[in-house]
Amino acid sequence: MLKPISEIKSTLGINPNGRVQKYFTQLCYNHMDKYVPKDTGNLASNVELTADSITYKSPYAHYMYEGKVMGPNIPIFEKGVDKPVGYFSPKGKPKYYTGADIQYKNAQASSHWDKKMVSAEMRDIERKLQKYVDRGA
Repeated sequence: MLKPISEIKSTLGINPNGRVQKYFTQLCYNHMDKYVPKDTGNLASNVELTADSITYKSPYAHYMYEGKVMGPNIPIFEKGVDKPVGYFSPKGKPKYYTGADIQYKNAQASSHWDKKMVSAEMRDIERKLQKYVDRGA
């Protein structure tokens, strides 16, 4: 007698939250890392991984993902330096998009880094995922 499809999927690890889904999510996270903007590394390391999602938890993650500068931006100067070393926004004041694009420091960083990773690396991820399934997941 044929087992129920849900049991077959569970045995193969292809059910929601199964081994294959978890492996796929981890693969995507690993491949996505190079496209995530890095200055101090806080954004890339403050991540919540579940079986089927990757969530960047830093308070500034959304605007980094959108790739747009938020304001108001008040420059921070250091003694003897004639250009700003950084910027800050006053606490309690509403922020808004300034219209300027964020200039990322690492060369491969991108807004919408998940989409960039998919277009650049999904074939490699599919190949690795198929190998994982072929090995018995």
